[in-house]
Amino acid sequence: MKPGPLIRAALLMAALFLLLHLLGGRQYVGILSGTRDGGLFGLGFGVAYALSWFSAVLLAPIFLLAGLADLSLRRSQRRSGAR
Repeated sequence: MKPGPLIRAALLMAALFLLLHLLGGRQYVGILSGTRDGGLFGLGFGVAYALSWFSAVLLAPIFLLAGLADLSLRRSQRRSGAR
């Protein structure tokens, strides 16, 4: 059974956060509070990292649980329909 769109979205959010973290995005988040000098690139990278962190921590678990619940309901409907 293929994963639903919510599960794929959760995995994509986590993968994007992991990619930005591995690229060193954490050091640019300080620019949001005005404590770092990173220029326009640092500002964009810091904002992208912060948004990806929030999506990975707040949205991805909700999407994953909703997608797993949907997958479970679809599977149970198929079983009850086949009887």
